[in-house]
Amino acid sequence: MDLLKHRSEKAIKNQELIKEILDKDLVQRYLFGSLSEMKLIRELMLDKIMNEKIKNRKDIEKFDKIKESLQEYFYIENLDQLDSGDYLRYLSFNNDGEFELKKGGFFVNTKDNFIILKSSDQSQNEKCSYWKISDKTPIFCKLNDNDKMILVLMEKIV
Repeated sequence: MDLLKHRSEKAIKNQELIKEILDKDLVQRYLFGSLSEMKLIRELMLDKIMNEKIKNRKDIEKFDKIKESLQEYFYIENLDQLDSGDYLRYLSFNNDGEFELKKGGFFVNTKDNFIILKSSDQSQNEKCSYWKISDKTPIFCKLNDNDKMILVLMEKIV
């Protein structure tokens, strides 16, 4: 009986700890309530963004590869969701109707309606390169281990 009581007390403490973690400002990063909701939002937004861009079989195949590449990413609805150092990828469109998922970079800051990114492939001998993209660009943020843990906890509480 003591073992059962001990497990029950431990479970209550764990739930209180989880609620404390989720009540912090970290949760504002997630405009969705669970990992499954995050995936649904990403898929719906990709479909909406690409709705009129897909013209042929080649585009469908390219779009399927993009979806596959973004399995570990969430769609950014609001720039407040970003933290310095987040790894971002974004969709690029040209005037000919071509589209691609850019390799991306690490989030640095926002300035004058632009998102500033830093290159990810740098060696010790190379300087970092920086570039900016419009804040209207569809962007996706890679889930880090902390994000995954919090999303799993959110899913268990909801």
